[in-house]
Amino acid sequence: MRVFVCLILVLHIGLGKKHKDGDKPDWAKKDIRDYSDADLERLLEQWDEDEEPIPPDELPDGHPDKPTPPIDISKLDTSNPQEMMKLSKKGKTVMMFVRVNNFVDKEDTETITSIWQTS
Repeated sequence: MRVFVCLILVLHIGLGKKHKDGDKPDWAKKDIRDYSDADLERLLEQWDEDEEPIPPDELPDGHPDKPTPPIDISKLDTSNPQEMMKLSKKGKTVMMFVRVNNFVDKEDTETITSIWQTS
């Protein structure tokens, strides 16, 4: 996060409008190495003011503002719970809790669960 803010800060200083020293606010007159977290946050807010919002169809999966695809009730088979889950959670993040039986040690368990996490 700090690298991102520093990158924005460098770009803002390099590409920003040139002001006379009298026109700048007090926090902008400071040396870049003396900026506090509040100064960097203020700079990030100024940077984001001019940015256009991301269209809803380009938002990442799991974002709360991303529209969900409509569910076709006619295709919903209530006798198959896995199919119902698949249709109702399409495009959403789903958490799965498992119990690993017959494991030898913690390393084996982590190896097995890492397969589920990456697939």
